[in-house]
Amino acid sequence: MNEREKLAQEVKAWRAKGGFTAEAAAKVLGIPKRTFEGIEQGRGFPYPVLLRIAMESKSLSLQAMLEDSPRVEHQRQKPRRSI
Repeated sequence: MNEREKLAQEVKAWRAKGGFTAEAAAKVLGIPKRTFEGIEQGRGFPYPVLLRIAMESKSLSLQAMLEDSPRVEHQRQKPRRSI
């Protein structure tokens, strides 16, 4: 197994363990979704060590991250009248 295949397996296992979609996993890691998909498909990543560190530090579930983040309430604003 080469380095790209090993990285792909690690990324897939991390995503499965966390229950992430590819889109959510990419967002958590701060990389584009297509880049993340390419990593999972074995196309590699120029910084595999940094990716592994990011996965380790982001190992908490997406639910836990959302529960800890402040909720922003968006209120509808009334349209402003022009003079």
